[in-house]
Amino acid sequence: MKPFSYYDLLDAFTLSGCPVCRLLTADAERFLDNLLYENTMDIGVQQGYRASRGLCNTHAWQLMEYKGNAAGIAVLSEAVLDELIGLLKNGGSPAPSGRSLRGLVSKRDGEQTAAALDPRGGCLCCGLLDRAETHYLQTIADHFGEGQMQEAFRVSEGLCLPHFRQFAPMLRDPALLRSAVEAQARIWQHLKDELELYLRQSGARATDEPMGAEGDSWQRAILAIAGDKRLFGMDGSRKKR
Repeated sequence: MKPFSYYDLLDAFTLSGCPVCRLLTADAERFLDNLLYENTMDIGVQQGYRASRGLCNTHAWQLMEYKGNAAGIAVLSEAVLDELIGLLKNGGSPAPSGRSLRGLVSKRDGEQTAAALDPRGGCLCCGLLDRAETHYLQTIADHFGEGQMQEAFRVSEGLCLPHFRQFAPMLRDPALLRSAVEAQARIWQHLKDELELYLRQSGARATDEPMGAEGDSWQRAILAIAGDKRLFGMDGSRKKR
């Protein structure tokens, strides 16, 4: 029996962009929605939220899109601040009470304070996405030898560069790896051709004729090379916390 993700991937391959990025973005939105609307008062969730010092920068800012549940954001933020204040009051701050900080706080003291405030767990949303990301890519690899999955890949916009780099080592069969490499190369070549057409159309000798599919090729190129902005860090890998 095929996993549900198999069919989700087949559907995602028919849409624009990297299918894994698309599914992970939807997973993140669903997680944040459930977090705010159903789990803010869950003791286990609050403990995890305290330990991780909230969400990572990317997912914390995504919460701004859920202004309809500002109260949920306030509850979780209050829990984190309560944790941080408690750490500072119970040993995180090295200066003795009632004495001046000047001349008393050493570099080591500052390092100890910083260490006390370090996250004790990863971003809850990132943890879910890390597991889902591996599962999606492994599902493609496990079924790439089947005609339906391979054809869906071939006629799609392929995987983004970060995800193709993770996907390639999962293909242990040299023939399947060769098929994936050839398909991805054709996809990127088609995008490169569109970029070249865009440059000709937008250059000094451009006509007044409206652009076709090449009009947004530069935007699709960013997604193809960097992946979705909500998923990857500066080094091209999923940010771990």
